[in-house]
Amino acid sequence: MYTEEGQVKDTKIGFSNRFYMLVASGSVSRAGTTAFSVYILWITLAITGSALLAGLADGFYTFPLIFSFYFGALIDRKVRKKGIMAGAGLMRVGAIMLVLAAILIHEFLLVILLIYSGVIITGMMSDIQNSIRSAWIKAFLKEEQYQRGTSFLNALTSIAEGIGFAVSGIMIYFGYIEAVILLSLISVISLIPVVLIKEDSIAASDSVKWNVRKDMLEAVSFIRKSRSLLQLIILMIFANFVIAMIGIGFTFTVEKVLDVSAFYLSLIFVALFIGIASGSIPGGSIRGTLGPVVSSLLGVIGAIFIIVSYVDNALILASLVFGIGFSIGIINSTVQTVLIRKVPVTMMARIMGALNTFALSATFLSGTIAGAIIEFFTIRSLFLIIGIASIVVAAMVIFMKDFSRERIEHVTENA
Repeated sequence: MYTEEGQVKDTKIGFSNRFYMLVASGSVSRAGTTAFSVYILWITLAITGSALLAGLADGFYTFPLIFSFYFGALIDRKVRKKGIMAGAGLMRVGAIMLVLAAILIHEFLLVILLIYSGVIITGMMSDIQNSIRSAWIKAFLKEEQYQRGTSFLNALTSIAEGIGFAVSGIMIYFGYIEAVILLSLISVISLIPVVLIKEDSIAASDSVKWNVRKDMLEAVSFIRKSRSLLQLIILMIFANFVIAMIGIGFTFTVEKVLDVSAFYLSLIFVALFIGIASGSIPGGSIRGTLGPVVSSLLGVIGAIFIIVSYVDNALILASLVFGIGFSIGIINSTVQTVLIRKVPVTMMARIMGALNTFALSATFLSGTIAGAIIEFFTIRSLFLIIGIASIVVAAMVIFMKDFSRERIEHVTENA
């Protein structure tokens, strides 16, 4: 099984070298996928001029999450996961190259087909890699490190996302073809730390009989018995559906409403993820129960989005977006800490896959619906809807008693 604390040489702050390699790989990968997501929105909107088609491209990126539960069950059964991680990374490079083909071809329908195909495959490979990382996080951390470790991981990956957004604007400025080449290179670089991870097997993953259906039913049973996890899925469906609309919202605002360069789109998204990184830091030391923290911060997010709907200055918009990101950062760290603590390491990929399938896959329709709202109403209407919906979700948390009562910090048996 994965070596325990006495078998791993820890660093000054107590994390294993393998955890650092995992963070490095995840951070570089997140920078690349973030830059890719903005790039796809921008290029699709530029080619088609349609917010609806651009929103559909954004939706296709999350579409593969409906298979995440199945992938998670397969990954939990795999003793060695490095090969899968590397293969998924290389396939992601191939998918990005489909976008390059789309740029070089001028037949409209074929361009759209290539872009959407590249987006779907990239999203699927990224989901497989994320499932493996979720299992490794549990394996590479001691229980008392969960909150601090997830806070550290979220902070660095959020900074990486901010870098990804900054890079996306620069890439778009210098050229679409150059951007594709750089995105492919980033995906390859993210695999280097994976190669350096010394992987051992996880106990109970090495089963002789491999029954994926049984494994999936086992995960469903685990979730059904844990009301707090079930409530988390319901909460994630609503929250992620709403928040996922902001990609096309901000892209349309910058390109069509403010009529400024991609640099300002990068600025807004950088502010968002610097905010998330900053919020992850206090998120690692918060004590108490989830309910008051999550509910109050979702309410703050909703209020800020309502204010955003009346802002027409990119710099003011960026400062407000930072506040949204800061709130999200605290929520992510606290919720993820509880989640990792509750789920056994041998079920981690399956449970995360189930969360993605049941909750995050709902975001497939978010971009399309957001694009339709912009097309048939106004961009202000979109941000008002997001703000009001966020406040509604905040109120829902109050009635989710089991989820709300979950303790954030690690509590020893003698405490």
